[in-house]
Amino acid sequence: MLELVKGGDLIATPTRYTNARLKCYPESTVLQVANRDIFPLEPGEPRHRPYDIPPKGHAKNPEKSREKSRRKAVSQVRDIALCNQFSYFFTWTLDGRKIDRYDPDIIYPKLKNFLGDSVKRKGFEYILVPEYHKLKPGETRPAIHFHGLCNLGDVPIEPAMTKDGRQRTDQHGRPVFNMLSWKYGYSTCVPIDHNYQRTANYITKYITKEQDKILGKYFLSSRGLKKGPDLVPVESIPYFDFRDEAKLKVHQQSEIDVCPGLSLLSEEYPTPGA
Repeated sequence: MLELVKGGDLIATPTRYTNARLKCYPESTVLQVANRDIFPLEPGEPRHRPYDIPPKGHAKNPEKSREKSRRKAVSQVRDIALCNQFSYFFTWTLDGRKIDRYDPDIIYPKLKNFLGDSVKRKGFEYILVPEYHKLKPGETRPAIHFHGLCNLGDVPIEPAMTKDGRQRTDQHGRPVFNMLSWKYGYSTCVPIDHNYQRTANYITKYITKEQDKILGKYFLSSRGLKKGPDLVPVESIPYFDFRDEAKLKVHQQSEIDVCPGLSLLSEEYPTPGA
C-alpha cells in the first residue's frame, strides 16, 4: 500500500503479519498456526514468498513437486466441497463401445462439452475427479472413470433397479439412481446423507499418490462455485504452545512442512450454530 506523506511523496507502508488465521467454512472453522509470520494482518505492501516456485517442469525434485501439487489439489477439492452444499455423490464409467475409455485425449474434449452443456442448459453444478480403474487381464493401460459431487439442476435421474425389480441401495442404505443424461457409459447417483463433511473428505481420496493428472488436471469444477473459505487473520499464537502431541496422534491436529523452515499446524472446530 502506498501512503501520501508531507511533501507529496509516496512511500510504501509495510504490512503487519501474523502467524495465525481462521479458515471459515459454513459448518466448521479451521485455525492455522505457522512457525513464522506469513499471513497479512492488515493491508500493505505484500511480502515476498518465503520460498521460490520454479517454472513448470524445472523443479529440482520433480517427485516432491508433484506431491506438493497433489496435496494442493486435495486441499482445493475439499475447500470447494465444504464451501458449496452439494446434494449428490455420482460415479460415471466409460463404455468401450461408445468411446475409447483409455485415451484421455479423446475423453477430455467430450467430457468438457458434456459438462459445459449440462451447466449451461440444465443448471448442473459439480466437482469431478478422474480416476484410473485397476488393470484387468489383457489390458496394457488402465481405463478411466469419474467420481464427483453435484447439484442436479434439471439433469434427469431415475431409480437404479435390481434384476428382481427393486430399487438398488448402497452399503449405507441410501437409494441409488442413474443419471439419464450421461451417454458415454454407466452412471450412479446417490443422495448425500447428513454426514456431509465425511463425503467432502471422501471425494479427495480419489486424488491418489499413485496417479498423475489424468486429464491434465487433478479435478474439474463448474464456474460460479465458491472456491475457498473466508480467511480471517488473528493475532499471533505461539506455535509450540498450540502444538499438541496428543491431538496430532489422533489427527485432531495436522502438521505439514510447507518448505524448509516453514511448518503449519491446523485444527478444526465446529462452527457455532451450524
